[in-house]
Amino acid sequence: MAAAVKNQIRKVEEKIKPYLYEGPLNSYWGLVEDKTKVKREQIAFAIFGFLALYLLFGWGNDFICNFLGFIYPAYASVLAVESKGSHDDTEWLMYWVIYALFGFIEYIGYNFFQTLPFYWLGKCIFLVWLMVPGEKGGSKILYTRFVRPFVLKHRSTVDQHLRDAKTYASKVYNN
Repeated sequence: MAAAVKNQIRKVEEKIKPYLYEGPLNSYWGLVEDKTKVKREQIAFAIFGFLALYLLFGWGNDFICNFLGFIYPAYASVLAVESKGSHDDTEWLMYWVIYALFGFIEYIGYNFFQTLPFYWLGKCIFLVWLMVPGEKGGSKILYTRFVRPFVLKHRSTVDQHLRDAKTYASKVYNN
């Protein structure tokens, strides 16, 4: 059992290394590593562990979770808008559609969700999964399997209701 856990930790470590050694925060990770004499992978695991415990038991864990689910995607969305290609724009649009849908579901079931143990940790993990780029990302999976088919199936009905509402609003405004 201990060998399996160590093996999983090594796999996760290998996956996060590019972010720790090549990402925009590389110089900061290096500075912390030099000052503490602790490998940046271990520091990252400690931060993730602290964050997980805080999301389980901390005060303001709802704010922290929602902040994490908003701040990076908002930043990445601005960068996507400013980039030349449109692939990253599409990925972040899918994220925001799923994020908004989840927010709506969460609003309706607020009292239920608040009673679930480990809710904020689970939500934070879910939001991080939504941020994963590419085919294995949560946004892409949920969008293509659920949202897109639903919208395409009901598109004509929704469009007709929107046209009717626009016509009604125009009549009310012009009178």
